[in-house]
Amino acid sequence: MGNAEFSTLNELFLRAIEAHPKPDCFLFKAGGQYRGLASSEALRRVAALATALERLGVKRGDRVALLSENRVEWALTDYAILGLGAITVPIYTTLLEPDVEYIVRDSEVQGIVVATDVQLQKALNIRGKLPGLKFILGMDCAKSAGTGAECWEASVETELGLGGPLIESFRTKALAAWPNDAATVLYTSGTMGQAKGVILTHANLVSNVLACQDLFALGTRDVGMSFLPLSHVFERMLDYTYFSKGVSIAYAESFEALPQNLREVSPTTMAVVPRVLEKIQEKVIETVRQYPAAKQNLFYWALGVGRGHIPYRLENRNPPRAFRLKHAFADRLVFSKVREQLGGRVETLISGAAPLSRDLAEFFYAIGLAVYEGYGLTETSPVIAVNYPGHVRLGTVGQVIAGVEVKLGEASEDEEAGSGREILVRGPNVTPGYYHLEEENRQAFVDGWFRTGDLGTMDADGYLSITGREKNLFKTSGGKYVSPEKLENIFQGHPYIHQIVVLGDKRKFVGALIVPNFARLEKYARQHEIAFTDREELVMLPEINTFMQQQIDEATRWLPPHERVRQIVLLPKEFTMDSGELSATLKVKRRVVEERYRELIEELFSRHAPPVERVSATSSSA
Repeated sequence: MGNAEFSTLNELFLRAIEAHPKPDCFLFKAGGQYRGLASSEALRRVAALATALERLGVKRGDRVALLSENRVEWALTDYAILGLGAITVPIYTTLLEPDVEYIVRDSEVQGIVVATDVQLQKALNIRGKLPGLKFILGMDCAKSAGTGAECWEASVETELGLGGPLIESFRTKALAAWPNDAATVLYTSGTMGQAKGVILTHANLVSNVLACQDLFALGTRDVGMSFLPLSHVFERMLDYTYFSKGVSIAYAESFEALPQNLREVSPTTMAVVPRVLEKIQEKVIETVRQYPAAKQNLFYWALGVGRGHIPYRLENRNPPRAFRLKHAFADRLVFSKVREQLGGRVETLISGAAPLSRDLAEFFYAIGLAVYEGYGLTETSPVIAVNYPGHVRLGTVGQVIAGVEVKLGEASEDEEAGSGREILVRGPNVTPGYYHLEEENRQAFVDGWFRTGDLGTMDADGYLSITGREKNLFKTSGGKYVSPEKLENIFQGHPYIHQIVVLGDKRKFVGALIVPNFARLEKYARQHEIAFTDREELVMLPEINTFMQQQIDEATRWLPPHERVRQIVLLPKEFTMDSGELSATLKVKRRVVEERYRELIEELFSRHAPPVERVSATSSSA
């Protein structure tokens, strides 16, 4: 099939198998260690699974749901579904049963492939309510036995055992797909309301892969760690890109197991979200705080050297010899040991799904880890813009990728919040629309341009910056516009703030719900002899609330008065995916949080706002 460009995901898969034969195109944990799946075996199993799905009644244009965490079976199932000309409908494993039922019903799914017994039970429980659901295929055969669900592994082995022209038959069907055929329907995570099914075609996703695959020097020597949910388009598109370039894809066992898996696999690249980077930074800083004073001083000296090295790295310039030697010393003694905790070989971190603060990015550049921030949406397959080697401007999401056009909407009064203008997008990566939602489709496009709902600015060199979300902007009762994202991003990596949700729509002042960094806050309380028995008591203590408000005041002292956070409520437990307060990419579901903490929010805004001239204490007071 040669090395010509591909026009469908099926061509991508088949060409990559042929162009990059290797013993470990996929890596997965089994029997306590990582094992490789060879390219040739991946093709055999995909072809066998496609035949098994066909026997279960799947045909061209049918929808098949995929309810599974990241694992090699996820990728093989996706390629098998696509190879039949069918449409993959991924579902987040964190969704509750009613949400799964809604997606299966709304997308008119014919069958559902599930991983664990928890997901199997969800499928079994909704099966009787969905007459159109013809089959359930379980990856865990032991759990599937006796439930009426089919077994994934047994289905594959049966087809392999029958022999015949499996691969030739699969290839013929796969190559019959057209670029404009729907490849997937992805349901948005619903941070602002009811999830909508986004249709993406083969051409949409392929255009994104082709535009991005050569921006990073990835090849067959590389290993990508896949741990962000494949149900989200960010990780999925990146995994397609990895596969097309011959990068081996290793699947993390879970988010909790990620640190260990990184040391076992030693990946060279991976996708991340800012919250993951924050957790890594917090872990590093907390570890350093346990060191003797001399060792702490060495770390912070090295960090200063690393920060000084950033301009040279970004501009591809050689520093003076004396500084070069100093940086090499800092890297050998300090930074190399930090990178070893991530496997020791990571060269490329690609950050998306939420804004990345400049300070956080600089921390990773300083320790020798390049973080390339990008921007996009499910509706744009997803990449619109991205920083990449040789083209990095920290604080921006990079330049618009080839083939995609961006323009900024008309100016509005919202701009007084410093939130820029709405970002409009046009290109081959843009969705043809939402699944059977005619009114939403009419609202989503204006003169052929897709309305992202995000606000941004663009500099003279074409670097795009995201400044907020149009729907999230609120106006205080004094008539002033405020961007909550702008304020929340200030606290990324703050030593005492773990999570923050800024509020103030139609209120007299801006307030916030805050989940503290309890490791730091508890240490502060002990150092200052503030007694507490548990976190519930700690967050209620007046002296702790005063201290945390001082931290807020110090961080926002440069803001105009109407944007400063004047009152706070400290929460005793963090927002999580399991509680439904975080999306799969660790973004706060603002609507859920506001509903869940409605009484606390009302109490917060019933207080008198303190004067903005409050005397603030610096972080060093801790």
